[in-house]
Amino acid sequence: MINDQAPSVPPVRDEARPVTGSDVGRIVAGLLLPAFAGVTGLFAPLLVMASDSCSEGDARMICSAGTQQIVGTLPVAAAFVAAVLAVVGMGSRSAVGIGCLLAAPCLLVLAWVVSLALSGA
Repeated sequence: MINDQAPSVPPVRDEARPVTGSDVGRIVAGLLLPAFAGVTGLFAPLLVMASDSCSEGDARMICSAGTQQIVGTLPVAAAFVAAVLAVVGMGSRSAVGIGCLLAAPCLLVLAWVVSLALSGA
């Protein structure tokens, strides 16, 4: 005996979003930015060594203790913030995520430019 009144089973639907080019680009940028941040955090503070040739009474900007502190700490701080921005940008599909992914390399480049300008390299 077949019951024609039995409820039918709804079809199974795959609701997963397909991976698009923008997703792949966001992931690639999100992985490259922490690498750039790591290189910045490791090597940019070495610009302080530009002060090795400083002598007493040297008027160059890198010869002051304050400038050496800025050149030593700015790239490390910028690398940390850029890495956090990259992770936030990778995890968000909104405009905020895209903004974070765009802000991270700008921050790193700005840290390099300021450190190079202050060190006179």
